[in-house]
Amino acid sequence: MRVKSCELIWLRTPFKQSFSHARATRHCSDKILVLLNTCEGVTGFGEILARGYVSGETNDSIFNKEGPGLASEVVGRSFASLETLLNFIKTAWFEELWGTALLGGFELALLNAYAQLQPVNINRLLGPRRVSPPGNCATLGFECADEQIRRYVIQAKLIGATVIKVKVGLANDIERLCCLNSALKGRMPIRLDANGSLSLEQAIEMLVHCQRLPIQSLEQPFAADDPQLEEKLAELLKCTHVPLMADESLCTPTDLNRWLSSRVYQIFNIRVGKCGGLVGSIFMRDAALLAGLDIVAGTMVGESGVLNRASELLLTYSESLPYVEGLGQHKSLLMEDPVAFTENKFSPLGGCFELREDAVERQLIKRMKILE
Repeated sequence: MRVKSCELIWLRTPFKQSFSHARATRHCSDKILVLLNTCEGVTGFGEILARGYVSGETNDSIFNKEGPGLASEVVGRSFASLETLLNFIKTAWFEELWGTALLGGFELALLNAYAQLQPVNINRLLGPRRVSPPGNCATLGFECADEQIRRYVIQAKLIGATVIKVKVGLANDIERLCCLNSALKGRMPIRLDANGSLSLEQAIEMLVHCQRLPIQSLEQPFAADDPQLEEKLAELLKCTHVPLMADESLCTPTDLNRWLSSRVYQIFNIRVGKCGGLVGSIFMRDAALLAGLDIVAGTMVGESGVLNRASELLLTYSESLPYVEGLGQHKSLLMEDPVAFTENKFSPLGGCFELREDAVERQLIKRMKILE
């Protein structure tokens, strides 16, 4: 496979309703689609969904600098085998040559293009296909008012939720959690996600007051760049015994090695959009399991069908994953998805995406093509 050209398409897709947590309120999704055209006549699709407070990347910098830079490394390059392609991706990931959201977008496009041309042993790449049915995680954000919680619980049950994730960081967190548990009649586990917004004192107070609730874990209680992060996590675990989950602070191989060494997180949240793509996500998955840690996975809020497809594959070939939080959410959150997807059952990685040009025209911010 030889890459002939690269197109970057920066889109802003409105939401049907806003989504809020302690770090952001989103009314739309800013995304960059990566289209890699090959000399063999196929197009591979990837997606970049940058979050400054997660991987430190911005769409402006990616579109105007880092994206064209990585495109210049890819365009004109030939990949004679899947091993050659994977070596290129692994080198970039392990050496942290590019931001993880950016690298993940190009990785997905490369894998998608290659799998349309050559058979890919997906079990060798991702692992054996799962045999157990996955669970389902529903997310309760700040946009859900207290008086709407009971209605939200009914909706969560209708979609088959097996766990509820609650965004925390509000003054009335404890009251909201008690109200939610009452509506659930104590029959469903609750995950908490602070998005790095709490102080140590706030986290301890909340967990102590909620110790009779079925709290499963607390995700990212403190900011990823907190200089005392490890000490605070260790103290919080000591005081409350509630398992702690890494999210924003787990993006790169350096992050992975840090948390495997310190053991202050007991659960890793793996997201294809922030961990450098499928290859990085699989490595993090296997490293965590080998170390005896638990894992969950999640989507990025506002992703299109491209990243959503990658998350589906991660879940389908990960028996150890209980669920992928938010999987399929783009169908109910986005006003319109800019891509259409046709699955190739004989080559799961090689399914065909196509642009909905009318949707692209409505959502377009900028468009750029890099030629060989």
